[in-house]
Amino acid sequence: MRVFILLETSEKAKKTNNLTIYHQNIRSLNKIKDELNVMLEEYQGRPHLIRLSENHMEKKEMKNFSFLEYKLAYSFCRETYSKGGVCILARNDIIYQAINPNKLCKEKVFEISAVTIHTCSTKVILCCVYRSSSENPNYFLQHLQKTLKII
Repeated sequence: MRVFILLETSEKAKKTNNLTIYHQNIRSLNKIKDELNVMLEEYQGRPHLIRLSENHMEKKEMKNFSFLEYKLAYSFCRETYSKGGVCILARNDIIYQAINPNKLCKEKVFEISAVTIHTCSTKVILCCVYRSSSENPNYFLQHLQKTLKII
């Protein structure tokens, strides 16, 4: 059984202009697509953005990926190793700008997708970051620090 987490689910949030984000370490987008669909259908206020880590997809599979009323905003897919990868899906009515931090990505060590969302009152940078547990966390932190300086 999988547990799905919505970062903003309160009744108050549904009635305001809050940004709703869903995040899940899915361990294979192809295997969980149906479960994800059911969860999104049951949740009344569809999240604005979906962050998925360990999508296990190749670049060519992700290129034209869309899901229900969501489109792929940005993704990082591994080329050398299998599995891993991160992506951000944006609801079709969301205006976003993809940020390309891929030059800082290193498979298994630091995998990131990022987008900028402009709301009425502020600019939000949303990232989905993954590190394999088999890798040195210090390398991850070094890459994160470099990335935060750039974006």
